[in-house]
Amino acid sequence: MKQGKNPATRNQKYLAIFLAATMFLSVFMILFTADSKTDGDTNDSTPEVGENTTISFSQVQGKQIHHQFNSIADGLNMSPEGVASAMYVDLQRATGTPMEAVFGNTEMMKSIYGADVTKRYSTSYPDGSGFELHQIPEQKILIPWGAAPYDGYSLLARTNNTYDIWNVVGSPVILGPRQSVEAVIDVLEENATASSEYDQILSQVNPENVIFQEVQTKTNTTTISADQYYMDLKKLDDGSYTQTSVFLNPESNITKNITTYQANSSERGVTYNVTTSGNLTKLEITSDFEALYNETQLLSL
Repeated sequence: MKQGKNPATRNQKYLAIFLAATMFLSVFMILFTADSKTDGDTNDSTPEVGENTTISFSQVQGKQIHHQFNSIADGLNMSPEGVASAMYVDLQRATGTPMEAVFGNTEMMKSIYGADVTKRYSTSYPDGSGFELHQIPEQKILIPWGAAPYDGYSLLARTNNTYDIWNVVGSPVILGPRQSVEAVIDVLEENATASSEYDQILSQVNPENVIFQEVQTKTNTTTISADQYYMDLKKLDDGSYTQTSVFLNPESNITKNITTYQANSSERGVTYNVTTSGNLTKLEITSDFEALYNETQLLSL
């Protein structure tokens, strides 16, 4: 008898297609897309040490980051205004779910820090700039190549003048090109305005227990069918999943598809909950992961 595919393999297949169809993964691969090195007042007097030597956050001079970091809203509150897209993932909640196939490999981040990252936020701007925020419970970091002061903080050089990669320690840690890192500090010190572009759409959602969240604004280079789009994914206690999507000024094809497929959703084992408020449409669909993927495919046609 021909055996069926391994459930884990099948879940990874569905996840890959699911993500491609529904999620704009603005994962800022900072080591590979960062600007080239920039001149600055870097202190390169760091002593020669082993490549795996770590220091505790308490050994870093200057102020550190202390900001709530449990959702995409918290990341946006640290981000300068003008965000084109952003993503938040709770890597611990992703463990044991199909999402682990996408976010489970954290070796790149561990190679940067020498410690595990448990939460991750990334954002991008229309000019291609961006940065990431990372939660590091161990409160330690690989010793930097050098440091430069900025507004009372220590900017730590993460490469040996090869790329413009810096970070500031704390909860969470900032990682990005120097200009982007300084811009985040400006927001934290209330010398710049934080992002508020998504406040309306985020007012419709509950971030508790999310595995993944994303927001995106329609631009000349994107194909979303609304002025703004939000999506999150949660795993329920019974093993099923809920995907929440919110559309700001959705195009007619979105609302038409929601109405069409909601009518007979029970036949496909999917539960719909649709609400509208002014120019916002909120859709919650709940099912097992495979059925959720299939429903997402139907809605995207």
